[in-house]
Amino acid sequence: MEELSVSKNIHLMPMGYEHERVVKPAKDYDADCVILIHHDPGPNANKENVIEPKYHDEVREELEQAGIQVDEVRCDIFDLYSSLGTIARLAAEFKKHNVYVNLASGSKVTAIGGMIACMATGAIPYYVKADNYAGDPEQKPVAWDATDVVQLPKYPIEPPEKQHIACLDYINKHQPVTKQNLIDFGEAEALPFYAHYDTENVNNPARGYYRRLDSQIINPLTTREYIKVVERSKYRHISLTESGANTLEAFQYLWREESPLLTEQL
Repeated sequence: MEELSVSKNIHLMPMGYEHERVVKPAKDYDADCVILIHHDPGPNANKENVIEPKYHDEVREELEQAGIQVDEVRCDIFDLYSSLGTIARLAAEFKKHNVYVNLASGSKVTAIGGMIACMATGAIPYYVKADNYAGDPEQKPVAWDATDVVQLPKYPIEPPEKQHIACLDYINKHQPVTKQNLIDFGEAEALPFYAHYDTENVNNPARGYYRRLDSQIINPLTTREYIKVVERSKYRHISLTESGANTLEAFQYLWREESPLLTEQL
């Protein structure tokens, strides 16, 4: 894949039952690259729910014929956190470029997740209007005669702290964990709660690390109900809640990219 060395226009397009509302904005607004986000419900899901209408192939062909670079990724476009995480991660990955997110081309869930991702990353959301709606989506797109592309306003939001996502990731992989486990992890990864602690004039540095862990990690994550702490004997065991797991899925890109979404970097 050709590498983008200067600032380009990149359009993120969730792929539901649409054709024109994918191709038209890409052509009309000079997209250099379109990343098509196809539906993947996961290995244990009912494969009847996989969206693969024949006109999806035509979408890619038309984009490539227009000289637009095309790549494809997959996520569960009917799951908010999968959609949000995928779109936010792509937007962050290509933050040096102009990133646009099509909120009209996927599901209602990707529209919500895409807007939140734009608010967290600074990507630009837009909606594509159409004159006609209906039809059998397996045979014909939901909308046709696409008209205006409307850029939508967004209000910035603060994503979670990077060290919070790092700790959620560690807990998820090793749960249940102890506070000492998290302190050791903070030291190994030079997280701010550990690395920014000056112990030079402290009588009991170890106790200070526990206090900083509580104030900067445990208390905020517990207040947001991302983790639960259970006392067992003289130790407190920490594990993820469902909300914490969802937050990790949505914002894991803030910590590290162990499995790049794209096989080759744009």
